[in-house]
Amino acid sequence: MTVALVTAVFGGYDPIHALPAGHGFDDAVCVTDRPMDVPDGWRVVVEPEAADGRLAAKRPKMMPWLYTECEAAVWLDASFEVVGDLSSWVRPLLDRHELLVWQHPEGRVCVEQEAAVCWFFPKYQQFPLLAQVESYLEDGMPREWGLFAAGMVGWRFCDRVKEFGARWLREQTRWSPQDQLSLPYLLWDSGQPFGLWPANEYQNDYVQLRWDLRPQPQL
Repeated sequence: MTVALVTAVFGGYDPIHALPAGHGFDDAVCVTDRPMDVPDGWRVVVEPEAADGRLAAKRPKMMPWLYTECEAAVWLDASFEVVGDLSSWVRPLLDRHELLVWQHPEGRVCVEQEAAVCWFFPKYQQFPLLAQVESYLEDGMPREWGLFAAGMVGWRFCDRVKEFGARWLREQTRWSPQDQLSLPYLLWDSGQPFGLWPANEYQNDYVQLRWDLRPQPQL
């Protein structure tokens, strides 16, 4: 099975990190809204930005098969740096699971808990996060059904997964770009099979969050 690594940067929000030598992926794609220099190993796809950069970046995240000829992909948020043999770790997991996400690393287990933490973040204040969660619960989703982190998502490109990804993308425009609210609802509602990366998102041997390297605003 051929596997791509896919990331996206819109509006210069994150730097692109160098990949380890011999990283093992069959393709490594950076989707961006403008031509940019990237470290060796990355292939750049320029896709002019939509109205909102956060929403534009959701398309390669939730429909990565549009950007590669591979049979599967690992979406990796650009805030992560590959620091280990990620390819060798993910391949057997993608053989067993057609969709993979992180267990939430901070211990929350309910969309209500996530909305309570996120609703006042400046980037979400224009979106109805609380109404979104209320709608999901009114639809019958049980409280504490589960909560997952989506900074790294594994996709094996079968028809069922493609349908799920397209629906997940539509949910961003329907409600909000906080995709960790819509993800558990759609998993519950659709019955989509999924697995969990067997590690902690914040502490593992394969990827490392590098928020410290994001460009800082000029004061």
